[in-house]
Amino acid sequence: MPDGPQESAGSIAASLFQNELETITAAIESYGKKPHQNIAIIADPFAGQQLVIEEIKRRYPDTISYLPFFSVVTGKDFIPNLYTAKDVVVMERCHFLALRKIGGFVMLDEFLDFISSSEKLFITTWNSYSWSYLNAVRQIEGFFPEIIHLPKMDSKTLKDLILVKYEGAKIEFVDDRVIEEKKGIEVLERKITLPIVNRVVSIPWITYSPSVSKLEGIEVKDAVFDRINSIADGNYGVAQRVWERSLDYPEMKMSNIPVTPCAVDLTINEAFLLTIILSMESIQLVDLAEIAGPEINIDQNLYRLIQHGLVEEEKGYFHIKPEALKCVGNYLTRIRMVW
Repeated sequence: MPDGPQESAGSIAASLFQNELETITAAIESYGKKPHQNIAIIADPFAGQQLVIEEIKRRYPDTISYLPFFSVVTGKDFIPNLYTAKDVVVMERCHFLALRKIGGFVMLDEFLDFISSSEKLFITTWNSYSWSYLNAVRQIEGFFPEIIHLPKMDSKTLKDLILVKYEGAKIEFVDDRVIEEKKGIEVLERKITLPIVNRVVSIPWITYSPSVSKLEGIEVKDAVFDRINSIADGNYGVAQRVWERSLDYPEMKMSNIPVTPCAVDLTINEAFLLTIILSMESIQLVDLAEIAGPEINIDQNLYRLIQHGLVEEEKGYFHIKPEALKCVGNYLTRIRMVW
């Protein structure tokens, strides 16, 4: 791997989120001069909230207090820290304040009560799926007049951000895909499990198989990043992970880029656990069991989600496998577990 110059997190954030950073900077600069407006930064898992926060911390090291959450919040110990914090408070991963269960909003309500009477400026980050749920049941957008949804990136931006890290080093892009001659409509039989009744049925599954030809008028390099971004769906963190796992330096072969089929078929318990993991973004086993309750066999269902290639574990935390994020989000939206 080359030792060329590496682009900083701040540079990436400035490239991806220039407008969003300007909004946050303006709010900090104007604090005390006019009524402040608390900020909620909302994005999908891996999509860049941390890049934005790191850049704000870099710009204002002496102005802000940084109070992140790393796991589910079960006690009020964080409240005293809010009293002693500076006038501008940056809080990361605020979705850890609420649980998808009866009585699961106690810590969130404590936080909302505090900011309702506070003169401090709060800059917060939230998982987009948790935000949608909490806004539906608690109308939390009313506490954050400034709502920032981090935008998706295009393939060209992705290419520029990735390749700047390899300046002075040559990467060979190879189109080694197998050419498929068959094309047209194909009807297959597929078995699915119906939710609620838990019954297996067979349904016709229609697929379209166009011929796959070598690239015509498109550079292999561009095609690589188009394919990566089709998996990432504009999510920088996912794209970065796909790139790193696919690169066999100095070669990047088209065949190394995973093809992630969106044929997800889960039981109701598996879907519920997957919803928790998606909404909490990264969660420990003990917290997952706390939310799910004793009725669900956590170990068995979690094992199956990992075997499906939808979830992975890192250092004791479970999260959606980045390559599967788009499929998981689409599936859970389709069955109305998230929206």
